[in-house]
Amino acid sequence: MLSRIMRGVLTRGVPVLLKQPPRKIADPSLGRTSNAVHTSGFRHKDDKKNDKPSALMLQAFANVESKEKETYLDILRQYKSNNDLRRGHVEFIQVALTYMDDFGVNRDLAVYKVLLDVLPKGKFIPNNIFQTMIMHYPKQQHVAIDLLCKMEKNCVMPDVEMQDMLLNIFGTHGAPLKKFWRMMYWMPKFANLNPWPCARPAPKDPRVLARLAMSKVSSVDVQTKITEFETKDIQDSIEDTWIVSAMSSLQERLLQTQSPSSPIFVEGPFTVWIADQCIDYFVLRGEVRKKKEYEDIDDVSDIKIPFWDKKEIIPAPTVHEQDDGTYFAMCATGTSTKDSLLSWIRCLQKQNPILNVIPVVFKVSSFTKEQQYIETEENKNEMVHTKD
Repeated sequence: MLSRIMRGVLTRGVPVLLKQPPRKIADPSLGRTSNAVHTSGFRHKDDKKNDKPSALMLQAFANVESKEKETYLDILRQYKSNNDLRRGHVEFIQVALTYMDDFGVNRDLAVYKVLLDVLPKGKFIPNNIFQTMIMHYPKQQHVAIDLLCKMEKNCVMPDVEMQDMLLNIFGTHGAPLKKFWRMMYWMPKFANLNPWPCARPAPKDPRVLARLAMSKVSSVDVQTKITEFETKDIQDSIEDTWIVSAMSSLQERLLQTQSPSSPIFVEGPFTVWIADQCIDYFVLRGEVRKKKEYEDIDDVSDIKIPFWDKKEIIPAPTVHEQDDGTYFAMCATGTSTKDSLLSWIRCLQKQNPILNVIPVVFKVSSFTKEQQYIETEENKNEMVHTKD
């Protein structure tokens, strides 16, 4: 009944509204009346000296000469001061996020706060439940989530001030604030779980990184001793570089029991990550040893009389005796070349004279920098990489 009444009211009222002429608004500047359409008052501001197009600011990151933190912050301040309406703020934040790594500010919390402050305050807060359901201003919320995801990727933990900023921009029902709460729940739990902690920011010295890498790789044996060598101290050395070697007393005893007739191999390079830096290292590996059947001496499931049976107690294999071979030492050099590895073996010979007898084979994988071409009948431009 109610719907029938409303239908009747609408059918009678709509033709009346359509027959009404448009309102006349006097325009003193033109001296006549005109049909006006309501528009926002901000579109007709007379003062446009600070309203510059944001496209010029998007290229400011690429055209700058010195890519430093202060330069990055100056670009952000210039955008906010020259653009009162913050036009193109979504595109500006997206471009600014892509250039954070180039400027070296991807791990700076203060820079993320300044970049988040580019978004206008209060405009994106939903006013009713329907705006909350349909994700009010989705582009702005997505770019804020991208900013938080970049912080999470670079292990930058937000603080309470950033929470207040998100509340002022998107309100309590915004998706960026929910992302912030999830980050604050999980990131403190995983912040100190790395068993090989590294300083932030990570050191840039390759020698320090190599020492950290050797400590990380050799942490399986607490008796491992890390030693640094200089190739210039080795006679007939070709290169002048450094060597960081890792070897434990248990590995030295295993090397003493190595058969002189079976060769050992220098293999690599392998990679290990220290923070965001990649380090190459090499290993000194022997052949797989014949493993005797190990019996647990404490196993009482099958008790036998030991008076007539003579059995040898077989010790358990060490942590360095793996299925693919026995590992005797590891190292990282400044140049990662065969000459530096040869100097490493000569340094180890001083503490392990048995290396003078055991043959050492270098199985180092490397590709030549120059591209070599072989002309054949089938393919005259076939590129071949030579493997050392």
